Amino acid sequence: MKRFEFRLESLLNLRRAAEEGAKRAFGIARQAADVQAGEVARFEEAESRAVTELRSAQGARELRVTDLLAHQRHIAALERRAGIERQRLAELRAASEKARALLSASMKERKALDRLRERRASEWTVEMLKDEQRSIDEASAASRASGGIR
Repeated sequence: MKRFEFRLESLLNLRRAAEEGAKRAFGIARQAADVQAGEVARFEEAESRAVTELRSAQGARELRVTDLLAHQRHIAALERRAGIERQRLAELRAASEKARALLSASMKERKALDRLRERRASEWTVEMLKDEQRSIDEASAASRASGGIR
């Protein structure tokens, strides 16, 4: 009995490879977004700490004008940097979403070919079973015709 051959096996292998590549790309994009989220949190925490220190110094009335201006410049710089980091995070999340969508499409394409392969394999199995049954029936008929079975 010959073995099952799926004519689109090479295409299925290409789709599997494309899916693996899409998985890797999504993982890298997601990791970059996670790292960037940590950076955003770090700058927001630094900004919050600087504001708290400024309020604390103002409450103790130990703050000179030059120190106040220095604190405000520092806080403004942290706000700008946090804004830049948030923008970068938004870009990385968008790239991660795009990579996820590509992965999803790649998985659908591969699954469609997997289902087609399974269906063709089932049809082939049914056909082989029918052929085998025909062979058995023919052998049985030939045996009866020659008087072999009584």
